[in-house]
Order: sequence, then C-alpha cells, then structure tokens
Amino acid sequence: MSLCLGGENPVRLTDPIIREGPQLKVDYVTCDSLGTRGMCVCIHTPDVIVTVDPGASLEPAHFPMPVERRNALLDEGDAAIRAACGRSQLVVISHYHLDHFSERRDPERYGGKTLLVKNHEGLPAKQSETARAFHDVIDGLPKETIVADGRKFKFRKTQISFSPPVWHGAEGAEPGQVIMTEVSWGKEKVIVTSDVGGPLEPATTDLIVDARARTVVVDGYPTYMLGQFATDYDLVRSIVNVCRILAAPVVKTVVLDHHMARDYRYPAFFKLVYDKARQLKKQFGTAAEVMGKTSAVLEGYQNYGPTRWHKWFPLEAADARAVLERAVAEGKLDKDWPELFDRWVA
Repeated sequence: MSLCLGGENPVRLTDPIIREGPQLKVDYVTCDSLGTRGMCVCIHTPDVIVTVDPGASLEPAHFPMPVERRNALLDEGDAAIRAACGRSQLVVISHYHLDHFSERRDPERYGGKTLLVKNHEGLPAKQSETARAFHDVIDGLPKETIVADGRKFKFRKTQISFSPPVWHGAEGAEPGQVIMTEVSWGKEKVIVTSDVGGPLEPATTDLIVDARARTVVVDGYPTYMLGQFATDYDLVRSIVNVCRILAAPVVKTVVLDHHMARDYRYPAFFKLVYDKARQLKKQFGTAAEVMGKTSAVLEGYQNYGPTRWHKWFPLEAADARAVLERAVAEGKLDKDWPELFDRWVA
C-alpha cells in the first residue's frame, strides 16, 4: 500500500523528491581572503559537482603573516582542493598559472575526472609550455580532457558554459587570456570570472552582466601592484565595472577576491563599491566576508602589523573621478569614462 499526502493532487512518497529553495551551492575552497593565493570555487547542483581552478600558491612576502603561518594555510588549502576535486565529476582549468591548477600528477585531483580546460594555443609562450608539460604529466589520469573555450555542456538539468577567451587584466596584457565559467540550474546561475583583473575591460564586463547570474565571483584589481604594473586609473575603471555588475537586476551576490585580497588597504580603495552595494542592498565582499569571516590579509594586519604600506586614505568619489579626468586629458583613457563613473558609481 502506498501512503499518500492529502489534497486534490496527492503526492506519493515513491514520487520524485520535491526540491525547495536554492539548488546551487557555492563553496569557496581556497581564495586569497582565506589566506592562500588562488581562486578555487566548488559548485554543487542536483546533477553534478564542479571544481573550478584547483590550484593554490603561497601568499607573497608582503602578506602580513609569518611565512610559517602562510605555509600552514597553503597546506590546508591544498588539502581542501583535493577534497573538493575528490567529490567532483568535473574539474575546470581557466588558464595555466600555478595558483589555478596543480602541475603534479595527482590522482585525487584529476583521476577519473572530466577536465574542461582553456585552450593553450595562442597563450604566451611560457604559459603554453607549462600547459603542454602539464597535460603530458597527467596523461591517463582524467576520464577525458576537453578544450572548453566558448562552449556549452549539459549534464541533465545543469548547464555549464564558458566564455570565449577574455583578457587577464587589460587588453593585450602579457599574461594572455582566460575563460570564465558559468554554472546554471533552472533560474539559478553562478559565474566565476577567473583572472579578469578587476574586471578592467568593458567587453568582459558586458559578458558578465549579460550572463544574468545571481552570484558573481570576480577577480579584484591588484592594488598591491600600484606604482609597478597597476595604475590608479585602472583601479577606478575596475570600480566602475564592479558597480555596473552590482547594478544588474538579477545579481544578488558579488564576491570580489583573489588579487584584490592580497592588500590590507582594500577596504579603503574599494570603499565606493562597498557603499554602492549597501545602497543597492546587494551582498558584497570577499569570499571570507560573505562567509561571515575576517579576510586573512586584514587578520594578519591586525595581528602582525603593516608590511609595505603604513599610511593610506579611503578613495572617495571626487578623487576617483579626478583620476579618470586626468587619464582622459593625458590620452590614456577614452573620454567616456568620467560619464560611466557618474552613471554607475556616483
């Protein structure tokens, strides 16, 4: 005898499970805000588990923690990645920098998995060489390896899509290009951008906004490199683009992490973004912050004090706009950037 629940359309206990609530679960496995250089995210759907960018590296010397503590966090992060991959059927490699994959022959990470990977053709020579060597090392471990650039895959009701290659930072940047990962189930969708450096490029921001994801995990601008390979006007460009992503109606959560979370000054530099998120009533912060934790770089600063930077100030709207105006006057940016700032940030 089958037991039924009441009502006009009774549901038998032998019927398929009725699912309620969100069906996409996002685990932030290793990120810089958790104390390990990387951007590994594990996404669970009712059909499949996907681990994106299963790599981790030691935080740099300016990270305000003793090297022993940084090494311990790296060991913990590496173990967490291997555990996530062990649960996953699919593993994504967005590009071939060693904080985004492990070049070791690691059965726990790659054995029996379907690898969805960035095409290494057309990458900078060193990265392409690294990719070829890696695929030789793991030969025979994965179930299959598929070049994913610009492609879509279906796993029952789960769709996994990849952007065409986008720039690792500014257009023409030396690190080359990466692919962004979208995972969707029904109306739920998460996008993991990998190393877009801000994002900086409007074309990359277009792809992120057009994806209509509820959760967006973004690589933030590398402010720790200001004065070297990073500029104040590119920082402000990244602020404009993140605020534009926050303003997308479908977006509920934006996680800004990775390069940005290596600098304990980030709450001051990204003050305008935190302000905009509060104004729009969106969830925003580093992976640690959206998990209810203190970012590792801030914890390190509080416990061990400063390393490189001893004095800084919040980046306010008038100063940020002046940076863009100066860059336009010097011919470094298109003249529409101040107007974009007024539209999305101010």
